[in-house]
Amino acid sequence: MSRLPSTQDAAPANTLGYTASSAIAYSRFRMYQVDDSDLDNAPLFPFPMLDGVLNKAINTGIDEPAVQVNFEDFLPGHDVTWPMFHDELHYVTSGEAEVSYHLAPMMKVSGTVIAKAGSIYLLPRGAHIKWRVLGDKPFRHLCICIPNPGYPVELAESVRKAEAGQ
Repeated sequence: MSRLPSTQDAAPANTLGYTASSAIAYSRFRMYQVDDSDLDNAPLFPFPMLDGVLNKAINTGIDEPAVQVNFEDFLPGHDVTWPMFHDELHYVTSGEAEVSYHLAPMMKVSGTVIAKAGSIYLLPRGAHIKWRVLGDKPFRHLCICIPNPGYPVELAESVRKAEAGQ
């Protein structure tokens, strides 16, 4: 009798070989110390699909199968609208914004809140969101994207230096 191959024989490296299904990818422990200079020194770039809208964003080094965490500024005078195709939590570190939402599936549930430093909110998958920065300072927040959508965001300078041993 021949032996059937084990699911562990072909398990991807990041599953550690322990799988009921080889589709489960395990994340590593990661930590980021919030450093405003990472974002202060980041270049402005155009927000995807929104002509004329500029923002700043860096990746915190937490870029694992389970989650991607980015640190981001939305700028005054540049409203940002976005359809959510994944779940996302935002933790606001500074600034203030009006956040309007319309929830899936039929967009009949909607509302508007004011988010400011210390606020945390959930952007559920399928929602349509609009941010309007209030005041003259950027709306600075951590974006916790679940699962990792793979946004192409540059690694924070502090993380790059730490990984290089500097």
